[in-house]
Amino acid sequence: MNILLAGQAYFREDNGQAVFTVRLARGLRQRGNSVTVLTPLEKGSSPEEQIDGVRVLRVPTLQLPHNANITFNAGAKVRKRLGQAAFDIVHLQDHYFISRAVRRLARERHLPTVGTNHFLPQNLSANMPVPATIKRALEPLLWRHMLSLYHTLDAVSTPTQTAANILMEQNIKAPVSAISCGVDVDRFQPDADARREMRRQLAVADASPLFLYVGRLDHEKGLREVVSALAKLENKEVVLALAGKGSCAVELQEQAERLGLAGRMRFPGYISAEDLPKLYNAADCFIMAGYAELQSIATLEAMASGLPVLAADACALPELVKHGENGLLFTARSEESLAGKWREFLDLRPQWQSFSAAGRARAEEHGLMRSVAKYEDWYRKAIEAIAKHKA
Repeated sequence: MNILLAGQAYFREDNGQAVFTVRLARGLRQRGNSVTVLTPLEKGSSPEEQIDGVRVLRVPTLQLPHNANITFNAGAKVRKRLGQAAFDIVHLQDHYFISRAVRRLARERHLPTVGTNHFLPQNLSANMPVPATIKRALEPLLWRHMLSLYHTLDAVSTPTQTAANILMEQNIKAPVSAISCGVDVDRFQPDADARREMRRQLAVADASPLFLYVGRLDHEKGLREVVSALAKLENKEVVLALAGKGSCAVELQEQAERLGLAGRMRFPGYISAEDLPKLYNAADCFIMAGYAELQSIATLEAMASGLPVLAADACALPELVKHGENGLLFTARSEESLAGKWREFLDLRPQWQSFSAAGRARAEEHGLMRSVAKYEDWYRKAIEAIAKHKA
């Protein structure tokens, strides 16, 4: 198949949507497909290049803080960049400027067009500096904006059944399928040597329990409550690492200083793709406190690396983390609940190994190439359904 993936995220693995797009593109190429990705042009990048066999086309955009961007006159820019290229199917990754322009062009050319939803209104509203009442009032408008594009698609996917149910509750018109984002279980796996190396880099003693978060340091990730919960622990040997970048990075560091936690916390910043598996292996447990997770690729990576997980009992996280099996669930946005489960987890040290094995086994069910194969099948079904409808 000749496949076009398009969206407003850069072609680098620095947020969930981008990670999914990059890995899906590479996986589809490995399976013999021709793959083009249309993405924003960032400073220092080429407008067109081949990366691991994937043709990457970049559209000029206005870059904003925190990885945001705006594409003015997207229709003309997209049309120019794509030229007369023909595709068997178009796969949108969001509902913003580039995707909307691609959808218009696909309609003109009668191309089957599908989309994956990575979005919840809280991903935006939680990071807006406005009162909570205004945030709640904005959420229906944010849904309406997303659905104005996704209603028009031939089919929609989303990573979990929870995420699919959320879309169906919004009365989405397109048929919805749940297909995991997947995780490379060969790249992310337990590695004792990597554990020792990364702990030295982080200056964490071998005996210290190290808890890890990887991802955006933004409001809906619940990280302020994580830092507050750490301050409540009686075990002062516990170390917490928050890896990533985002709008809350400075605030979280200031909170750590204020609570006297600076010596027990690490802020390693953005972790390269090469070092990421090592970082997971350095830890004893992964913490995911986000309350708006439609799956959480980082949690899947942690599980594949053999980490038990402390996860918020919210949105799709309970589909990955089974309480008492591969980790513990706590009440979302509650530092008291997290602190309590954190203490409980520390007391369950003899069970950490069984948690680790169970998490690894669950991650293997989400193997990346298995997900890529499901996407190929989904594409074929969408193409066949459209062909039957035209006939």
